[in-house]
Amino acid sequence: MNLSFKSHFSLTAVQAELEGDPRIQARALEVFGKREVMNSYLAQFVFGLIAIAGYFTGNQSLVVIGLIHCLVDQLVRRNLRIFSRTLAQGEIDRGHLRAIEHVFYGVGFAWAMASWPLAEALDGLRLLLTVVSVAGLLVMANTTCFAPRVFRASVIGFALGIAVAIPAIATIPWYVLGGATAAFLIVVQGVGAGTSRQLIHMLQMQVERDEAIEDRERTIAALESARRAATRLAETDNLTGLANRFLFMTKLDALIAGGEPFSLTLLDIDLFKNINDALGHAIGDESLKAIGAVLARSTERHCFAARLGGDEFGVIAPGGQAQERGADLMAWVKQGIDDLRATNRDIPAISITGGSAYFPGDARTRSDLLAAADMAQREAKKAKRGGHLDYSSSLTDIFRRENRIARGISQAIASRSLSLHFQPRINLMTGRVEGAEALSRFPDKAFPGHSLEEIFDVAENHGLGALLDELVLDVYREALVRLRDENSISLPISVNLSGAILKAPERLLAKLDMLIGEGLPPSLIRIEITENAIYGRGQTGVIELLDEIVELGFSLALDDFGTGSGTLRHLVNLPISEIKIDRSFVSGMLKDRNKSAIIGGLIVTGRDMGVDVVAEGVESEDEANRLRSMGAQFAQGYLWSRPLPISQFAEFVRLFGPAVRPTLSGAPRTAVARRSTFQPARRA
Repeated sequence: MNLSFKSHFSLTAVQAELEGDPRIQARALEVFGKREVMNSYLAQFVFGLIAIAGYFTGNQSLVVIGLIHCLVDQLVRRNLRIFSRTLAQGEIDRGHLRAIEHVFYGVGFAWAMASWPLAEALDGLRLLLTVVSVAGLLVMANTTCFAPRVFRASVIGFALGIAVAIPAIATIPWYVLGGATAAFLIVVQGVGAGTSRQLIHMLQMQVERDEAIEDRERTIAALESARRAATRLAETDNLTGLANRFLFMTKLDALIAGGEPFSLTLLDIDLFKNINDALGHAIGDESLKAIGAVLARSTERHCFAARLGGDEFGVIAPGGQAQERGADLMAWVKQGIDDLRATNRDIPAISITGGSAYFPGDARTRSDLLAAADMAQREAKKAKRGGHLDYSSSLTDIFRRENRIARGISQAIASRSLSLHFQPRINLMTGRVEGAEALSRFPDKAFPGHSLEEIFDVAENHGLGALLDELVLDVYREALVRLRDENSISLPISVNLSGAILKAPERLLAKLDMLIGEGLPPSLIRIEITENAIYGRGQTGVIELLDEIVELGFSLALDDFGTGSGTLRHLVNLPISEIKIDRSFVSGMLKDRNKSAIIGGLIVTGRDMGVDVVAEGVESEDEANRLRSMGAQFAQGYLWSRPLPISQFAEFVRLFGPAVRPTLSGAPRTAVARRSTFQPARRA
């Protein structure tokens, strides 16, 4: 700041600068108060000694000066303490500050009184008092320059004190003493103003430094708070408030590393998809929240609970078999749910099934422990929903069987050891091949004695389902290109997926884009999924994903129609182009009137809704004739052909494809007689 010489040494300018920044003024007054209290104690001690010396030497003027000074210092401290209390509360008491200024008129006057003995004689003692007087004013200036108005008051008081004493001083001419005093006070005021300005600048730098430190601390605190919030979000399920899968697995790893025994219980809501289908997702969410509320109290039992996804929950209890049994925990959870339902009727009747495994007795790694608990839960569901089962040695063979299948799946995915067979779809009215279904096949030695249903179930339970579906789509794309380029076959061919890839929509859409990239018309590609692949998986936005697939030009088929729950609801809610009547209905339709009536109703419903209806598992002419009489348009089964390798399927289409003269049934059966015998087909 550029200042003139006059303003630099002006107390008024310094005071204006202080008042322009209340933060600096408050800091300066705080320093002033602390320093002046210390100085007042020192001055009181000095003048106390002077009073005592005057008493023993019989000098009454020294006694009077000492006592007056002690009283003034006492008054200074009293006012400063009161002012400091208000200042500590963040306020500047202007009225009390003015009172302190008035007190310092008296302080300056009292310091000047030490020079009055000069009126008697200029001996050593009286000269010493004069030096004390001048030194006291200088010390006070160093303290009060933090408060310029107070400093000015003390200087004026000192000047008045000298002025009063001048007429009585005979030792030094009045004009000499007066001139010297005036010059001295001018210098003191100038030095005090300059010092005050330097101190103010020092305080400004301190305030700026403190503010920078506070800003940094606030920033650090805000970042830490944001980090904790982000950690909570990353580790917390937003619906139930429990820990999420990530935190649960982290806790599980830590406990395994620690080596202490504990139990792991997995539980979920039985038929949860029925609750969502029948009552709506809002009620389904209330069910999940109810279980979350109960499990949140499991900390009272020293347990750790989390929502693992969908309607699946996990609970870790310390002590393992010796302390917390899974069955006891399940009973406690069920009782908690019943208690909640007694007060909240929005919560539907909930049945939960659980399975438990124990570390280290049942398994010693995270994956094996989770697999064991999951297996116990699945076996509990098979026995009776709403129950609980501990993992035991009797499940070891099943456990090993699944692990063996999972290893085989991993190897098959890595080596792409998968092929597709094609089961022709026959138009019952013309007898011609008008499409096919692509079914997955593994080498016989890879999974001896295992059905495709079991293989795909194990793949999904071990997190390999989406990878396996991706491999199926890759092989499917290569087969379609080969049929088009080598055999000039362009028929609607559906591909049977497990549906696990619906949980990874980006990966599914990427595979479909690759089909389009090969120049394959989406209108000839149909994705087959089962009802269980759509619901009950904790997958949100599945319907939106299916809509997006249809918008790209692909079509959807609902496989094994009639065996799941909410069947007719699917026809209304989903963009389905084809329903496939499960073979369990077709195989018994000739003897069971109920099955025949269901098939007839589905054929009429499909025709009225503009949806293709395909009957699966047709093995006799009588079944084909009955379906034809009901108005069924399409069928597939061993009557015409088992699933064929790609080369034999191409030959079958050449003989009985759309370009061949129409026939009802004879020609395809002749082809079956001519070709090699195939192993019975299992569905994907």
